[in-house]
Amino acid sequence: MQLSSRQENYKIKKRHRRRTILLVLLSVVLIFAGSGASYAYYLWKKAENVTNHAQSKLARGNKSALRTFKVDPVKDNFSILFMGIDKRKNEPSRSDAMVLATFNHSTSKVEMVSIPRDSKVQIIDPTHTRDYGVTKITHAHAYGDANDGHGADYTIATVENLFQVPVDYYVQVDFAAFVKIINALGGVDVNVPVKLVTSNSKDKKGKDAIVLEPGRQTLDGEQALALVRNRKSPGSGGDFGRGLRQMDVIKALVHKSAQLSSITKYSNVIDSLDGNFETNLTFGQLLSLRQFASSLSGINTMQLKGTDDMSTGVYYFDLDQSYLQQVKTDLKSQLGITAPSAEGSSTGTSEVTGASVPAGNQ
Repeated sequence: MQLSSRQENYKIKKRHRRRTILLVLLSVVLIFAGSGASYAYYLWKKAENVTNHAQSKLARGNKSALRTFKVDPVKDNFSILFMGIDKRKNEPSRSDAMVLATFNHSTSKVEMVSIPRDSKVQIIDPTHTRDYGVTKITHAHAYGDANDGHGADYTIATVENLFQVPVDYYVQVDFAAFVKIINALGGVDVNVPVKLVTSNSKDKKGKDAIVLEPGRQTLDGEQALALVRNRKSPGSGGDFGRGLRQMDVIKALVHKSAQLSSITKYSNVIDSLDGNFETNLTFGQLLSLRQFASSLSGINTMQLKGTDDMSTGVYYFDLDQSYLQQVKTDLKSQLGITAPSAEGSSTGTSEVTGASVPAGNQ
């Protein structure tokens, strides 16, 4: 099914002169903007401890293979891959939400592209020991997680191959933290475009399903999670529509966090992250993002375009290769990459068999 012309042409450009970046995980940084002096040290140390617990090194080392040197986010243009992870008991975790953000110091602009979880792409094994073929991008994390917990490594390698730009850093949060953060903030104000019926965070349906009626409203954590996960309700827009709603919730989250005045809520937001997120950014580097936000001049948010593909009996989001090329060009320009990157594995559309999908990740 072809996407509507309205969806095909969807691209939002907004310019803000305020001290926020539209990224959900910067809440852990933004809490310092409104904290009173008497509480600043307490919150600072608490956030520092949580970030230290979250430290995780990538198997590739401290830089992308597409970089000639390690990137310093304080002075260099850089990129961060934000991943929302769905963890289930006795199953490899999968990435249900992915946003690649690129930061340019000379222009003080941010480019963000949302990647639909069912995007049909070549999965990259960073160890180069197995060919997983072409399948949904969400499977990259599941394959990697099943291979000694390297979900982030596989996802980053796959995203780098898709866009042919380096992914310098990553931040990964599971949806349990997502629910807790929103509840700690007292909910978020968003617009629900159509009636959405979604299984709850424990995948229970029927009488336990989350039902959202259309209209602007304040959602708690469970309701907000249902909003960003739903892609099957009539009128939901599939993967494309879900990506747009994820961006809306990110904006609402950061707007709400920037308005906090309660020390208890600040503290609860930090507690929500403890044990529920991981990153290769240090606490000092996270704080440098706040410095970037202070000079922010523009934000561009993009959603990959494509068509619904059921030709194999399994749903895929078949990416529009022409628009993908445009996004690649934009991201390279944003990062100041002028020389062509070394091409990775093929991003063609032929299916390659030989790699079974871990349970629960179809």
